[in-house]
Amino acid sequence: MYDNSKRAKAFKRNSNLEEVLFELNGLIEPLAQEKLSLPEHPIVLIMGVARSGSTLLMQYLANCGLFSYPSNLIARFFKNPYLGIRIQQALIEYDVNNELGLSNSHHIIDFRSNLGKTKGALSPSEFWYFWRDYFKFDSNGKLTEAALSKVDHERFLKNLSAFYLLFGKPLVMKGMMLNWNIPYLYDINNKFIFVNIKRDILNNAHSLYEARIKYFNDPSRWYSFKPEEYEKLLGLTPVEQVVGQVLYTQRAVELGLSQVPKTNKIEITYDEFCNNPYSILEMLKSRFNDLNSNLTLPKDNQIAFTPSVVEGLDDYRQALTKLNKL
Repeated sequence: MYDNSKRAKAFKRNSNLEEVLFELNGLIEPLAQEKLSLPEHPIVLIMGVARSGSTLLMQYLANCGLFSYPSNLIARFFKNPYLGIRIQQALIEYDVNNELGLSNSHHIIDFRSNLGKTKGALSPSEFWYFWRDYFKFDSNGKLTEAALSKVDHERFLKNLSAFYLLFGKPLVMKGMMLNWNIPYLYDINNKFIFVNIKRDILNNAHSLYEARIKYFNDPSRWYSFKPEEYEKLLGLTPVEQVVGQVLYTQRAVELGLSQVPKTNKIEITYDEFCNNPYSILEMLKSRFNDLNSNLTLPKDNQIAFTPSVVEGLDDYRQALTKLNKL
């Protein structure tokens, strides 16, 4: 977790909200657990480097109507998603007469975000508090066997099963916090489908550099997930650091996925997704079939996105050449 005092104003944590959320979650954590069982249906996990297009992909999948997902409202009840879902249903989804005054604007996913953060009660959340509740990280993103042995993976999986139980739709969520432990995730649940979204290294690195400035007002501060090579990167320039962050994270994800059956993984580039988002649904349908499950696709609405591309980036290219020689 970042030092709150170092964040730009727009990204500082609200201490009053944090206090309320942790008090509430401490109270609700044990409730309704007897209603849950291990997942029986595929769960889609979005993997890959930060700033690779994962939020846009998540928004698209959440918006297509085929999947359940952790919304910003549900995420506030991260220790008990079952109750979070029930609260969302009571306050918004089943309030058909709008007695609480929560307008239809809450139902709109507008494909806008701010460093992974979305606005709107029903917009998708990164759900990181949920992941951090189970997985305790040290100096980088690679969890040791000892750390993984302490994870209550049955409780973790049962809480994920609440989404299908209550929504009747397979769950999609970001899983990038465990980019370095993909084989572990497959070992505890062979119904996971890993979607690796890959972006051009130079543009991905440039986006991470810009995120440092936006989040901290300081390009020298580390932003987002730390690869195993984090300590080695600390002595380099900020540009070299972000290039290394992308390079090493992509390698780690590819290595992890090489240990997972073809039936449980998909790779798509950021440009491919932007140009033809519907293709990811077709890929997912195929993987669902491989896992003896069904996914009925809606009609292709011909939506497309404009990829964010910066030309040039010679200093990033030089950094990549240097890192490939190390």
